Parts: sequence; structure tokens; C-alpha cells
Amino acid sequence: MKSQTTVYLICGFIGAGKTTFAKKLEDKTGAVRITKDEWSIRLIGNDPEIDGYAEWDARIIGLSRDFAFYLAEKGIDVIMDEGFWAKEEREELKRKIRAVGAEPVMYYVDTPIEIIRERVTERNGNLTKESFEISREMLDSYLMGWQPPGEDEHYLLASELK
Repeated sequence: MKSQTTVYLICGFIGAGKTTFAKKLEDKTGAVRITKDEWSIRLIGNDPEIDGYAEWDARIIGLSRDFAFYLAEKGIDVIMDEGFWAKEEREELKRKIRAVGAEPVMYYVDTPIEIIRERVTERNGNLTKESFEISREMLDSYLMGWQPPGEDEHYLLASELK
């Protein structure tokens, strides 16, 4: 019998392969996967440039996190597939996870920016209702807010999942 609940944080930039990895982790662990972008798209669509998107996105993030912590408090393992771009945010989430009696495990989906650019361009060319359209300008502006995890953050590389 497992002794402690685990909350997996999936860290990575747009187009890195976070959700693909989160689905593999879900299959391997049986944890409940919460992919914030899936919730956003179902509720407000796949255009992140619509009026009010930022406010809706913040609310969906809050709701998905509240649900993740609720499950963790009930002893259910959770995968939080969100990106977690800022170090301060990652550290705060780890503190909150520990506060509910769970163990945080962060996986970093480390993908070179050149590959990310190719994936986003390809995704935009074959846009489905399950993905966001991200222009080159948006991607470049989002890069300014991206803080890859440092060695002091104790993460596992997604490629290490066996």
C-alpha cells in the first residue's frame, strides 16, 4: 500500500510536449490528470487573443488547482499539466502540496526552442478544436516570461520516465 499521495507538476514551455508526457504518466501511475488547457478550450475556445481571455484563464487555473488540491487531500494522486513557467510559482505550489500532506514531484519537459517553434507552426497549420493557435509573435512574447527550472529545483526530466 502506498504511503503518501503524489502530486506531479508538469513543467515546460508551449509546444514542449507536456500533455503528451502527462498522458503517458497518467497511464503509468493511474493518477488523475488535470490539463488546464483542455478545460480552457472546452469553456472559452482555442483563441487566446479573445477579449477577456486572461481573466478566464486565471479563473480556470484557480479552479483546476483547487480541484487538484482537493483530490490530493483525499489521498488521490494528481498530475497537474499546466506549464508552471515561473520558479516562484513552482516553489509556492510545492509548499501548498506539502501542506496538504502530499509529495510534489516535478517533471520538466525540456525541449529546444527550435523544436518548439516547429511544433507550434505545424500545430497552427493543422489546428484542431483541442489546441490553441499561437502566432510566432505570441510565442516570442511568451518566451520572455519563461523561466526553465534550475538545478536547485529538484526535478526529473520527462525523458527519465520508464
